[in-house]
Amino acid sequence: MYLEHLDPSQSTFVTPWQCKRSLSADFVFLSQDNTVSFAAEACIDVLRSANRLIGYDAYSWSHLCGEDMLDMSQGPACGPDQTLVLIGGTENPWRLCKDRLHEFRACIRNAARLCVVGSAVFVPLGAGVLRSKQISVHPNFRPGVMETAAGVNMFDGATCHQVALSSAISPTAAIRMMVELVGARDGEFTRAALSNYLGLSDTETSTNMAGEHWRYTRMAQGDLVIGEALTIMLEHLEDTLSVGQIAGLLNVSPRKLERGFRDFLRQTPLKVYRDLRLDRARSLMAQTSMPMNEISVACGFSNVTLMKKWFVKKYREAPEQVRLHSYGGIQPN
Repeated sequence: MYLEHLDPSQSTFVTPWQCKRSLSADFVFLSQDNTVSFAAEACIDVLRSANRLIGYDAYSWSHLCGEDMLDMSQGPACGPDQTLVLIGGTENPWRLCKDRLHEFRACIRNAARLCVVGSAVFVPLGAGVLRSKQISVHPNFRPGVMETAAGVNMFDGATCHQVALSSAISPTAAIRMMVELVGARDGEFTRAALSNYLGLSDTETSTNMAGEHWRYTRMAQGDLVIGEALTIMLEHLEDTLSVGQIAGLLNVSPRKLERGFRDFLRQTPLKVYRDLRLDRARSLMAQTSMPMNEISVACGFSNVTLMKKWFVKKYREAPEQVRLHSYGGIQPN
């Protein structure tokens, strides 16, 4: 495994070391058994949410449940460009069978980064590939870890990140561990937004910063004019403003505003504005029973036909399909 220190408290922007292979975006989850597979699914949901916020499939994953699943793999279940996440619980230690030692040792040594959750701490210990490292250990397992490997430094926090090794004391803490891994790879801005999006933050951060607005704000890289323009657009989705009006509110010329959008967002202001309106329309279709004509008005479209045209072009599906899925096949009145 590549030895590189991981510090989740890095600045907003991605530093060079964060692109190295110890922070792979491709994850292999291996659950101890089906009693803890829910934790792997919760971690996967973190990655799925990160993809939604970022705007494309930056993260990928696979999930194996139970040691027997290793028999189905051709060679090591985890490749050299993947992160291996071993999911254990908080009650029973994960003790490896002797005939599994070689397989797990190969997986762990092959992985770009190893993550252990709960009782999974005993897997690298049993395989003999975890020695003098710092790691978060659940109180239930501290005596066993001390007896198995006296050289391991047990960290007091719920999560810990060190040399190509991340750990969480429990399945619940694993969610936080995953958010921190995403933040280390994609920056503090992403970590904070993802934490807020998942309901893990108690800060006063706006809950509106999701979807297209979040993605474009991230791309703005802190530029005040672009950030303020995006906020104005979000606050005026129904009564859409012209580029000139937005520029006037910001005391800049329309040309300067358009240049800023092109340089930072690689889009025209009108295209970004339309994306924000379509994002709101999609949310209303999925979460409310508002008629389509009311949704089009609420999102600043002059008519339903125009909204549907841009919606299909952007999302590659009809608004009716979104509504159908949201209501389990029952069309609302």
